[in-house]
This record gives sequence, structure tokens and C-alpha cells, in this order.
Amino acid sequence: MTDVFGDKSKINRYDIDEEAPCIVACPIRQDARDYIQLIARGRFSEAMLVVAERNALPSACGRICTHPCETECRRKDIDKPIAIAWLKRFLADGFFNDTTQGIDRQTEIKYSEKIAIIGAGPAGLAAAKDLSLLGYKCTIFEAHSGPGGMLRMGVPTYRLPREFMDKDINFITDLGVEIKYNTTIGKDISFDDLKNDFDITFLAVGLPVTRRLPIEGTDLDGVQDAITFLKSANCHGNAKVGNNVLVIGGGAVAMDCARTALRLGPREVNIVCLEHRNEMPTSDYEIEETLQEKAVLHASLGPKRIIGKNGKVTGLETLKVKSVFDSQGRFNPSFHEGSESIINADTVILAIGQSSDLSFLEGHEEIGVTGGGTIAADADTLHTGMPGVFAGGDVVLGRGTLTMGLGHGKKAALSIHNYLRKSSETDHKFRDVKPIDELSKTKTRVDKIKREERDEMPALDPDTRIGNFDEVELGFTKEIAVREAMRCMNCGNGASVSPETCIACLTCVRVCPFEIPKITEDENFAYIDNDCQSCGMCVVECPAKAIEFKGSYEDMGKDQLQEAFTKAKTSEPLIINFYCSYNLNLVLSKEELPENIRQVNLLSLGKLSPGLILDAFEKGADGVLITSCDDSCHFGDSCNTWAEQRAETAIDFLTSIGIEKERIKHHILPGQNGDSFLQTANQLIEKIKKL
Repeated sequence: MTDVFGDKSKINRYDIDEEAPCIVACPIRQDARDYIQLIARGRFSEAMLVVAERNALPSACGRICTHPCETECRRKDIDKPIAIAWLKRFLADGFFNDTTQGIDRQTEIKYSEKIAIIGAGPAGLAAAKDLSLLGYKCTIFEAHSGPGGMLRMGVPTYRLPREFMDKDINFITDLGVEIKYNTTIGKDISFDDLKNDFDITFLAVGLPVTRRLPIEGTDLDGVQDAITFLKSANCHGNAKVGNNVLVIGGGAVAMDCARTALRLGPREVNIVCLEHRNEMPTSDYEIEETLQEKAVLHASLGPKRIIGKNGKVTGLETLKVKSVFDSQGRFNPSFHEGSESIINADTVILAIGQSSDLSFLEGHEEIGVTGGGTIAADADTLHTGMPGVFAGGDVVLGRGTLTMGLGHGKKAALSIHNYLRKSSETDHKFRDVKPIDELSKTKTRVDKIKREERDEMPALDPDTRIGNFDEVELGFTKEIAVREAMRCMNCGNGASVSPETCIACLTCVRVCPFEIPKITEDENFAYIDNDCQSCGMCVVECPAKAIEFKGSYEDMGKDQLQEAFTKAKTSEPLIINFYCSYNLNLVLSKEELPENIRQVNLLSLGKLSPGLILDAFEKGADGVLITSCDDSCHFGDSCNTWAEQRAETAIDFLTSIGIEKERIKHHILPGQNGDSFLQTANQLIEKIKKL
């Protein structure tokens, strides 16, 4: 995939030692800020290209990612974090095919070495994708009948419909990756034979075994392990539960078990976990979704024994938890003596964690195995102790997330390439950078940033959704996605001052509505920090042209204006409409525009320069309509004021060379008489016809 942002000459982003916290927090260094900025501009296909360049499973990731990017989002200090994951899902659902429309996806095999990957989970698939793009022939060996690993076996369809996951995986196999299903290493083919047939082996076998609970009663009829239960539900459709289900565990898998069980029709589903409610090892959102569906949570309770009668489960005896971790922070639960109680159950599902099955590595001591049953691999290269054998994903991490597995796959692919080519290529996105500073707590700054409601995900109501396995979350519409993306503050990608060019005139200080620019005390030039909101006022107004945006996708309208003239001129007067993107109805309704109105959208009319207005006339426009947004604008009223002033500047110049001032009109929606955009545009057209 090529970089849609093109020329990086404005600023080499790989020379900086800090980056937006949403990007730094992501295990694959997904360019969250950048694809969100493109969504805000209505450039959805380009945004999808940005996602696909880093992400092997965008549809899955947009649904079940734990989104650490949102935890670190600086917007949380104003109101709520940007819905980064849901915006990725919006792109993957609607624009995934746009990235390769009409293109033969099969990659060219550049190198003779053959790569074997064991496991078609996130790590294995991500490694296969990147290795294929590098020019290697990859074969994945998968023990099960379908790809995806625990995404397919463990994640319920109401969270991840299989057609979306398959869309992700089909893209990878279309690159030329071969997947051999129902092939278990150590059973259907030996590890030694695999090593002999392939030059490189990447172990991405995951953690396919549910941990056993060392208490009495786990062998009773009615006790199930989480993986077997979820696989029965997700892959075979034959999962069964009784009337009273009890799930032991407090993580994401436990929530999936509880919600899956609820859809099978029991009278009640209880969840018992060691942790306090705010200590549970899964997201609040997932816990709340489970509780909305009427599962009952018993936090801070530990299992003492599973009780039964005539060989069948009848309940769980529990103890109240004193602490989950010891004084050294190690997992070592302690309980209150004499606090026993019983919860009735005829089905108990164990969801207390997963472990590996590395029996196929017996006799290969060069591949180290830790005390926790994971494979020992170099943290930087993922190379094991055996030459040519790499390992990654959950079998190395112990307990990872989807994006952590994808990150390991990307890292393994580059390490394998460097190992084979005896090179030292690096993935610049993984460079060692720190997140930019927290948003300034200076009250005057924070108060000037407009509070904007986060759009939540539309979803089926709980009573409806527990009756089936249909997807619960319904996805964003274009309007919701653009509105949510517009909340992004473009952290770390705002305006930047060139000290060599700056004349310290204070213009930027005077015009900034957020009081960001400062003149340095010991040196005579302006400085703009990372709290810049990217409104563009200073970029346009700087008399020395010493200020520019760091992001290459910010064209200040020039490229769009050029595109507006690619269509043949109509017989009607040609109108160029510069508008603020915060006019959502204009962003999303271009198909309704008359042919003679060509639009240029700017994320803030603070970026509209008089020169751009004049350039429209020079290229052949008959008139210019400038549409400011109302007081809902992210940047406040100042953009409207500046847009009006710049229109006046352009009018003064045009009249000085004999062009009628009536050819330029500035307006704010809705008009003074309640006029719509088209009414105002038609009024301008009729006026121009009479000139």
C-alpha cells in the first residue's frame, strides 16, 4: 500500500521523538489520528487506505479491539475520547473494497525462501500479509477447519459476524497466502518435516486450552470449559446449557460465555469472579453490555468447590475474597474464612484463562519454554533459540489482545525478512517515541475548546438481542462518523513555526482563538505547542509565511480546488463553493448539487486565504460562494469573522482590476431569511447572469 499523504517534504515525521498518544498506545501503531482526520473531511476511501496499510484485520479490529488508543486520547481531558475503534469499523464496513477495486491483489514472489506459519490467528495472518507484500511465499498450517484462530472459535457472532472477518482474511489469501486447514503439527505433519520443507517457521499457535481449576468437582457432568463451549456455539451451533448457568471468570472470555449462554435460553446466568467490579480484566463497556442482558455478576467471590448430586452439577460453593494479589503484586488470592455460600447451578463454565499445547515441540529443547508454558522469544526480533524459528502472539505474550497479536505478526515479518536478507530494515512507525504531553491544564486554553458530545454506537436493545445471535452493534452512518471524527483535535499534527523565517511580529499570537502561540523569551521567534487545534488562522495570516501544518494531508484547499476544475465547464455560471466541513449537510449531500456548483471543503474556514479565492477566478470560476457554519463549529465564531474579512480582501482586489464584487458572496447557514444553501447559491447564479 502506498502512502496516501504523498510528499513528506514539509516535515519528516520520522525525525521527531514524540507522537500523538493514540498512535503510540496502539500495538500496531495504527495512524488513528490521520484516518480520523480524513473521515472528518469526507475522504473515506483514502482513510481506509491508511487503516489497511497497518492493519491486517480492520473489520475485526473495529469491532473487538480493546482500543488502548481511546484510553490515551487527549480528548478525554475535555469531554470523552474519540470513538477510534468504531470509526475504523465504519471504514472497514463501507470502504474496504475501495482499497483494491479492480486491482489484481496477487503479490509478486521476489524471494525463493518458503515461510511456514503455524496458526491462522491474528499473529499468523498479520505475518503472512506483510511477508507476502515483501515478496515471500507463505503457507499457514491451521489445525481447525477455518481461519481466524480464537476470533472464529471464541468470539461470538453477535460481536463479530463471520462475513466481516472473512472479508479481512480473503484479502490476505488473495495476496497468494495458502492456508492448509485441518492440519495439526505433531499429528498430521511432524515439526521436523515442516522444518525440512520450509526455510523459516513462525510459531503462532495461540493458547488453545482452557486452564483447569484445581478444586473439587470439575469432573462433574455439566462442567464445561470456555473454549469448548464457545467453539460449540460459534463453529458447530450445538452448544447446550441448563436452566441455571454459572460462569467462573472475570475476563473478556467469561463475558462472551455468559452472553452466549443467555442466548441459549436458560432461566438465569450468574458470573463469579475474584476481582472487584473495577478490577475485572476486561473493559467496562463489555461488562455493562453483559449486565444489560440480565446476567448477574458476583464480584469478589472465589470458587471453593463445585458441588453435585448423582454425578451432576448442582451448584458452586464460594468464599469471599480478601485480596487477589499479594504484597509483591503477584496473583495470589486470599479468602475470608467461614464466608462460604452456595450459588445453585446445573451448568458451570470455566473461563479462568488459557494455556498452550506445545507437545509438538518435545525433543526440541533449543526452543525455550517458560514456566508459564509460553515460548521464550527475543523481545525485539521474536527469534527463538532455534535458528530460523520465530514465535509470536499469545503463545509468547501469555495473554494478549487482538492488536497485540497483530503487532507481533508485523514484527515477526520484518524480523524474518532481515534474518533472510541479512539486513537491518526497520518499521519506522515502531520507532521509539514518547506520546506528546497531556493537554495543557491552563484554564484559558481548556475553556476555549468546545465541549462536544461523543456519538455512541447504535445497538439492538437488550431484550431483542438475547433472542438471537445477530450483531448487537449496528455501526455508524456517514453522518455520525463524520461528526464524531470532527471532534478529533489532530494532536501533534497542528501548526509549526519555522524559527529561521519567523519575524516575531505577534500576528499568530493576536489571531489564535485558543491562545496557543507564544514568543520565546530568549530567542526572537514564535512557538506553537501541541495544544494547537489546527484551525488554520495563523497559517493564513502570518505575513512571513513562517507557519505551516505538520500533516501532509492538509492542503489548505489547493488540491481540492484543482480537482474542481477537472470536469468540463457547464453552460451555467460556474460557482466554486468554499465551505466549512462542520456544515455536515454539505459534506454528505454532494450528489444533490447542480453540476455547475463545485465544492471545496475546509475543516475550518480559518484556512481559507484570499489567494485561494482569487485562484478560483483565475482558473475560470464565474463566482465564489463562501459558506460558513453556524455556532456549532468546532472552532467557534472566529472562523466566520475571518472568512468574511478574507472575502472582503478578495473583493477589494477584484474590483481594483474591474471584476464585479457581486461575484463573491459570504453567508452563514441558515440564511437571514431562512434560505437554504441551494436557495442562496441560485440567488448568486441569477445575479451573475445579469452582470
